Order: sequence, then C-alpha cells, then structure tokens
Amino acid sequence: MVEFRVRGMAMARIPAGRFMMRSLPGKDRDEARRRPPPSALPCYYIARTETTAGMYADYLNEQSEEGAGYSPSMEKATSCGIVAQQDGTYAVEPGREEHPVTHVSWYDAVAFLRWCGLRLPTEAEWEKACRGGLFLDGDESKQKPNPIPDRRYPWGNEAPNADGRYRCNYDSAEDGFELTAPAGSFAEFNSPYGVCDMAGNVNEWTLDWYTTTYHAGLDGYRVVRGGSWLDVPEGCDAVSGATVLPLKEKSIMGFRGVRAPAGIP
Repeated sequence: MVEFRVRGMAMARIPAGRFMMRSLPGKDRDEARRRPPPSALPCYYIARTETTAGMYADYLNEQSEEGAGYSPSMEKATSCGIVAQQDGTYAVEPGREEHPVTHVSWYDAVAFLRWCGLRLPTEAEWEKACRGGLFLDGDESKQKPNPIPDRRYPWGNEAPNADGRYRCNYDSAEDGFELTAPAGSFAEFNSPYGVCDMAGNVNEWTLDWYTTTYHAGLDGYRVVRGGSWLDVPEGCDAVSGATVLPLKEKSIMGFRGVRAPAGIP
C-alpha cells in the first residue's frame, strides 16, 4: 500500500518491530566475533521501486553543475539509456524511462536521495523490507503474524524459477528480460510490504560500510543487496550480499531510498 510519494516515488510503510535478520554479506567476515545486528527497528518508509532512469534524468536536469551525477556509461546499450543532449540537458531513450537507473556510484546515489529528502537504507532496513517483520502490522498491534518470517526471498522460500514460474529478473532471458526489467515487472512476487524487485533486476546500494568484523574500522567498501539480472537465482535471495568500492559504477547496480522516523509526515 502506498502511504505517500516523494518526487513521484511511492513510499511503503515498514512498521516498527522485530524481524529476523539473517544476512551474512562478505565471506571473509569473522563470524565468531560478529556482533548480532539489531533485531528491531523503528517505523520507516522505503521506496516501493528502485530509482528509475526517468527519475534520475529529472534530477540531472535540475543540477547547476553540468555533468554532476552523470556517467557516460549510462548511454551504453547495457545500461539505463540516459543520454546527454547537445543543449546540456539529459533525456532517456524511449522505453527505458521505467527501468532502474544504473552506473550510479554510491556517492551519486547519496546525492540524488539527499535531493529527494531521503537516504540509502541500512542493511537491516533493506532486509526487513524484503523479508517482513515478525508481525506485518508491527509489534504494537500484533494482529498479522508473518507466515514466513525467515523467508529466503521476498515472496517465500520457492526458488525464483520454481514450477516454471519466473518470480524475478535474474540471469536468464527466459524470465522475459535480457538485461534490466521495468520497475514493478514482477509485482505478484513483491515483499510482504508490497516492495518491488527486492530480488534480482539490480543490486542495490546500502548505507553500510563493509568490515571483516563489525568491530573493525572502515575497510573502504559498501554493501549491495538483492542480486541482479546477471546473477544466478540463488544470488537473488534476502541473505546474500556483495561488497563494492563506493566509486564503482556498474550496469548491475542501482538503489532505492528510505525516510527515517524524523522525516515521516
């Protein structure tokens, strides 16, 4: 259910409460010293879809500094189709407006979301939005228990290609898409809160730094979650993650925003 919109982005409400966090991003983390992530979060809102090329082009066209936030790689056939015009503006190739924006660094994602009054989700916020809380209406109400609180995928535990049905955009043209899919193309398999494309399509930047232990200093990497159109089905689950340098721009990486309690209307 859409609660409100931010610059055209529909935001879904994630009620306060406990949830099952099972992510283990990064094979080199020292599990013996791993600090348990928080098992409860306050209420927040998260964008129902990944940030689209159309949204990002609007942002680029409002920037006073020419080229700020833009990468020439966005024009590639494997990318999102944002093209720099001779007059200094930006346009999206027809038919690509609703595809997720790609080739955006962590820093440029942060800048776009700041323009929107949002920020990147933490890993915990991302995972709860994907998996759902112990109670889908929050711990205060406790009227709607989550039937699968430790689900592997947004829709449950079935593999993305189980029974010949395609539940997300992963490394197979059989799901209907060679590269990215328009936002919300697999709406039947949204998360319990109605959040789209949390499995596959594009890996999503999170706010968190990656460290080999949660007690260590900054290692220089950021965590992306959710898998992409280039991943095998198992790489699109709610548990897996990858570490990427924040300046990297890739055709398999995008992002979405959240609004924390202080910014909730």
